[in-house]
Amino acid sequence: MSTIVLCSATGSPGVTVTALGLALAWPRDVLLADADRTPSQSVLAGYLRGEVTQGRGLPGLLQAHRERTHLLDAIDEQVLELPEPPRPRPRSGEETQAVRRRFLPGFVRLGTIDLFGPVWRELAQTFRDMHSDVVVDAGRIGRHGLPEALTETADRVLVVTRTTLPALAAVRLYLPLLAERQLEDRLGLVLIGSGRPYAAGEITDQFGVGVAAQIPWEPRWADELALGVPVGSGWWGRKLARGYADAAATLSAVERREPVMEVTA
Repeated sequence: MSTIVLCSATGSPGVTVTALGLALAWPRDVLLADADRTPSQSVLAGYLRGEVTQGRGLPGLLQAHRERTHLLDAIDEQVLELPEPPRPRPRSGEETQAVRRRFLPGFVRLGTIDLFGPVWRELAQTFRDMHSDVVVDAGRIGRHGLPEALTETADRVLVVTRTTLPALAAVRLYLPLLAERQLEDRLGLVLIGSGRPYAAGEITDQFGVGVAAQIPWEPRWADELALGVPVGSGWWGRKLARGYADAAATLSAVERREPVMEVTA
């Protein structure tokens, strides 16, 4: 199974909604993990409409780590079910495959973030060992970069960005922090609103990094996921949902990278 890490160079380019959209459209069992070290709880407050974690998520995994419980054994107790928008009824004779979608909540207290440092490596390996794909919302890259364990083990590390000049200027500033990790062909871009005003080819030429997926510019419908508005069955017919589905189909086909990093004590 594959691990896809999404991140951003600046605030509000759409990385969290993109990660959520991909998870909702993913063709196989998937875990959406909130690993943002600048937490906002936007999935809990928005799409899940104020869901209460009751201690589940990364804080629960921190406690399991302290108790020397293997995170792979603990993670099932730390996740929430991630409901998807209702789909239209299948046509007669059309087969549908049930997909399990789950959400691992992130930090709920700022003081927990620094305490989590020793846990990243085991968590990254746990993602690799799960029987489902993992889409990680890693949030902003930050001046120190992403947690090294996440980038070492990920099959793809993708920077989500809009195509405006200010957004791309920020990408230029932070992209070297990822490039120096020797990610090679695992590093890519996800464009929100290609052609507004710069197109994928122009951006690839400037940065020397390929575009892994393109998501349509549909802020009205993105708000349905972000703000907790009830999402109806018509969602799947919208251009934005089709964009997530196309991107999920492409990214889920990524072959798993070897060798797998081993956890050290």
